Amino acid sequence: MAIVLVHSSDIHVDDDAGWAYSGLIGLRAVLNEARNVAADCVLLAGDTFDNHRVSAPVLREAAGLITDSGLKVVLLPGNHDPVLPDCLFRRSGLAGHPNVHVLGVTHDETIVFAKHDLEVNGRAHRGFRDMAPLHQPGPRAARWRVVMAHGHYVPPEEWSANAHRSWLISQQDLAAIDADYIALGHWDRPAAVGDGGVPAYYSGSPDLAGTVNVIRFDPTEVVT
Repeated sequence: MAIVLVHSSDIHVDDDAGWAYSGLIGLRAVLNEARNVAADCVLLAGDTFDNHRVSAPVLREAAGLITDSGLKVVLLPGNHDPVLPDCLFRRSGLAGHPNVHVLGVTHDETIVFAKHDLEVNGRAHRGFRDMAPLHQPGPRAARWRVVMAHGHYVPPEEWSANAHRSWLISQQDLAAIDADYIALGHWDRPAAVGDGGVPAYYSGSPDLAGTVNVIRFDPTEVVT
């Protein structure tokens, strides 16, 4: 059977500030779509939460949406919700749920789903300082490999003009990764990036893009 993954990012759950959009609406929409396509796993590639001041009631509601969904969910902490001693993933209770996996909290950089012969790798933001968001994992632990990263891709021709930015990802970084799919976060719009040597995609934020990425790993070795 094919493995179906749903990839989203930059949901930015926060307390209601009177705006028409709430991150809880986006989170609910992503999880509903994941159920609609019978996803085996949901990948949230950073900035699920907007900031570390999210109130306890909103954290509980977000955690409830995720844990009650019945879905396996992998969260990668981003620059808005990095791993800190009192990080949102611990305060919300998400880190203690069996179907929720938080890179940098419940797992260091690798999660293996033996049932699906799938591994998910990612380097969490562990503070607010600059860091290299994309890394090359070690030897494969499963047939299928997804690498998650939360950062800003810059093509070679724009590198010198963007050297001042933080959390940069270069074409060389992408090309060095042994993966079947690279799930990126940090951009509000969906986009394929790189030279196509490895499928590398931003999902875009659900409020602005109105999309999720659906990835299928087929037993015949086809990735769509």
